[in-house]
Amino acid sequence: MQKKIIVLLMLISLLSGSLSCKLGVCAKDKTLPSGVSYDGVAGEIEDFVQEHWNTTAGMAVSVFDDKKTIYKNSFGYIDKEQEIAVDRESVFEWGSASKLLVWVSVMQLWEQGKIDLDRDIRDYLPQGFLRNLNYEKKITMINLMNHQGGFQELYINLFVQDRGAFSSLEECLHDYEPSQIYEPGTVTAYSNWGVALAAYIVERISGQTFAEYVQEHIFWPLEMNHTAVYVDLSDNSWVQQQRKNLQCYTTEGELISDCFYYITLYPAGMCTSTLEDFETFAKALLKEESVLFQSADTRQELFTPTQYYGDTEIPQNCHGFWMVPYGVETLGHGGNTAGCSSYLLLQPEDSIGVVVMTNQAQEKVYNQDMMKLIFGEFQEENYFDNPRETPQGIYRSARTIGKGPFKFMSLSYESGEDDREKIWMKTDDGGIEKISYPYEDSIRIPAYTMVWEIGLVLFWLLAVFFSLVSIFIKAVGWMVRKVKKQEKKTVLGIWSSVACLLEIALLCGFAVIVIKVSSYALAGTYLWLTGVIFALGFAMIGFALYGVVKLVRVPPKKARVYLWTVVVTLLISVVNIWYWNLYMFWCV
Repeated sequence: MQKKIIVLLMLISLLSGSLSCKLGVCAKDKTLPSGVSYDGVAGEIEDFVQEHWNTTAGMAVSVFDDKKTIYKNSFGYIDKEQEIAVDRESVFEWGSASKLLVWVSVMQLWEQGKIDLDRDIRDYLPQGFLRNLNYEKKITMINLMNHQGGFQELYINLFVQDRGAFSSLEECLHDYEPSQIYEPGTVTAYSNWGVALAAYIVERISGQTFAEYVQEHIFWPLEMNHTAVYVDLSDNSWVQQQRKNLQCYTTEGELISDCFYYITLYPAGMCTSTLEDFETFAKALLKEESVLFQSADTRQELFTPTQYYGDTEIPQNCHGFWMVPYGVETLGHGGNTAGCSSYLLLQPEDSIGVVVMTNQAQEKVYNQDMMKLIFGEFQEENYFDNPRETPQGIYRSARTIGKGPFKFMSLSYESGEDDREKIWMKTDDGGIEKISYPYEDSIRIPAYTMVWEIGLVLFWLLAVFFSLVSIFIKAVGWMVRKVKKQEKKTVLGIWSSVACLLEIALLCGFAVIVIKVSSYALAGTYLWLTGVIFALGFAMIGFALYGVVKLVRVPPKKARVYLWTVVVTLLISVVNIWYWNLYMFWCV
């Protein structure tokens, strides 16, 4: 009798195992898109971590399908100095992956018929809310999802350390509206401001703050009890407290002394949570019958391409979810803050997803390279029938400043050289020659523009160097004459000395502004400096004209070349002030 029972149990075990495999849960028979088996992914990831351990701070990762978690683990420390290990209660910042919350919110309202994705967004905004538009063409929600609203980059007051520096999302958007430098729908230029504008439209339609809306319609239904999204994390006190335990590090594992900043446009990047909650959100997006939507059709629409690479059928964006190419097409979003990096990637076709979180700024080893273990290596032939033509010429990132004192920061170029390790497509849409990448375009610029801009800066630096040398020589000469009790004061001598000091003051003032912007200082702390530069510009024009008149009417017998050089250096600085919009203090 006992033998019969044992045999019966064995048969039941075999049958259940066979049945479970047929139902798709037999781990040994299932593989990831990379070819790694479900059972083998643990070893692959752990070996990868070991290989990069010397530069690792803290990392948490989860690999899953629409039915279960395939692998989940954490490594390293949230505080290396105190040796506090990453665990299930550790919180990390999502960074720009927070933007996915905006797009899910928009699609929920679309599902309810409360928003038309192709309608002019001004219909959902207060009268006259957008003040810096330069094109009559309407901006749609699809434009915002594709980052094609035409807005230039925004640097000022995005990250702040002063809790009292911000008020509502509406006021932040209104006070720091960037200029529209591209026609809507023509150029992809990644825009935090544009995403926050979409979140504000969610507020307008729902009658709730964005944080309240997300808590009620995303976090609570998914039981994401350890997630906060508001600018100071006050919508979840537990997360707010846990965030204080998190230290941040560079990509080399070196401590970043202070890495917590309030993100004033918080829907674009403030979300903070545990890995488990990040995974819960991602899993909900994989499921066809998702609690996030009333109908499976809405989820299907969400993952439908809204933008392609040129005239190909290769998706670039799906309602705010970027197509990130590996061995297969994945959809998702990466994120970076002052001290954290994250990634959420999904492959809806095979219902595979991965989320990773680190406390290292601009981290790429885990957030990008490790993804190859899940989704495979990018292969050009998987996306293009023929090898792509190597683009020739000089390109500038579309995510740049085209108007205002920080236009200087647009001085960056891409060679346009062929890169077989990532996806790109050369296009010529609407007369704009560009290379399209995930997240942004690079626009072709004439060679003479590069020569002009680099030349302007080099001549400006030479002018300042000339002024420094002049002031030094004049100071030495003054001290020598002082000792010898000799008097030698001339009008042109005083004029040239002051002119050189103006040159030095201009560069110093602008350098301080750039440093303050780079350190996320509040605009109010350097706004007065932009006013000073405005005044310096007028002063230099006046000094240059005075010098020209003096030198023409009463040519000095000595130092004629030197004095004319001073005039030229003044004019070089004035041209730089004009070309780089350094006088536009009203754009700060």
